Amino acid sequence: MLGGGNLQILLTVTLPLLMPAILAASLLVFVFCFTSFGVVLILGGPHLATVEVEIYRQAVHLFNLPLAAALSLVQIVFTFGLTWLYTGFERRCSVSLMPESAGRITRKTRSFKSKLLVRGNLFFIAVLLGTPLVALVLRSIITESGPALTYYMGLLENRAQSILYVSPLAAMVNSLGLALAASFIALILGWLSAEFLSHQSGRYTGFWDPIFMLPLSTSAVTLGFGFIIALDEPPLNLRMSPLLPAFAHALVALPFVIRVLLPARRGIPHILRESAGVLGASPGRVWRTVDWPILSRALLVATVFSFAISMDEFGATVFVARPQSPTIPLAIYRYLSVPGGMNYGQAMAMSCVLMFTTAAGFLFLEKIRTTAGDF
Repeated sequence: MLGGGNLQILLTVTLPLLMPAILAASLLVFVFCFTSFGVVLILGGPHLATVEVEIYRQAVHLFNLPLAAALSLVQIVFTFGLTWLYTGFERRCSVSLMPESAGRITRKTRSFKSKLLVRGNLFFIAVLLGTPLVALVLRSIITESGPALTYYMGLLENRAQSILYVSPLAAMVNSLGLALAASFIALILGWLSAEFLSHQSGRYTGFWDPIFMLPLSTSAVTLGFGFIIALDEPPLNLRMSPLLPAFAHALVALPFVIRVLLPARRGIPHILRESAGVLGASPGRVWRTVDWPILSRALLVATVFSFAISMDEFGATVFVARPQSPTIPLAIYRYLSVPGGMNYGQAMAMSCVLMFTTAAGFLFLEKIRTTAGDF
């Protein structure tokens, strides 16, 4: 209305408001690439080894624990510095606005140019994300003699007569059990952490916020390595405990839970809670009628994040999981570590099992989310 063009509106209004989200996405991409382990370990090779792979090689293959610990500390300091800068910049640049309903801010694509842009973007995303998954499924059912379920049937056979053999059903149960336990632990710790951070202000926020983000900026390999070193003596000798992988997964998922719950907790207007108190509501009723309806959706989103992270976790699990109780990612790595076409096909089949198991978990959580939304 004041005469600003589309470019001026983008530079003066839209982009400044989106900048914290853009920085958050950039940070996540950088941290995940910097601390990537499984992809580099399997596809990278020795000449493309990263700090993650070198920590694993020094600790597991060469048993050079001092060098592995030194590399871990260097990585922690570097990533923590980036996280500290990000959290400080986010606090200075974020703008608090009243949320709008989806019906008021969404618009339909009416022009040919808008439709072409949206459909082209969706097609690109579908090809980028869908092609590897389709190729994975095809590789799991196509054998040298043609389409068959040979690789899936091979998962049920212990051809090498190994005492560490675990059926895909057992690996699936292990993964689901760890995901549920890790989600429960991460939600409790994340809720308490979000409550604590929401009451902090000033310089204390600048100190505690990066501390709680530290598991995100620290690699899963470093966390797993730290677990087996720190928890190896009484009264905290948990190296053989079945709960240790759940604790490790929960710690990896904790920053994501906090980043989901904290904005929702900070976004609760104080005037709503004060108005409820003035009208005679007790603190418990204020929490039940004001806080919970706002935080419940964020809790469900945090559950989805923690569940997915636990299901796919590999870096910490390879250190802390017991050999007789592997998860699906560990079972995939075992098959890929042994040469042979049959083992490669079984790895593809087990990857499909992981994909379908994760999809089923997401569908279940989505069903719970939509059911909760009806109430």
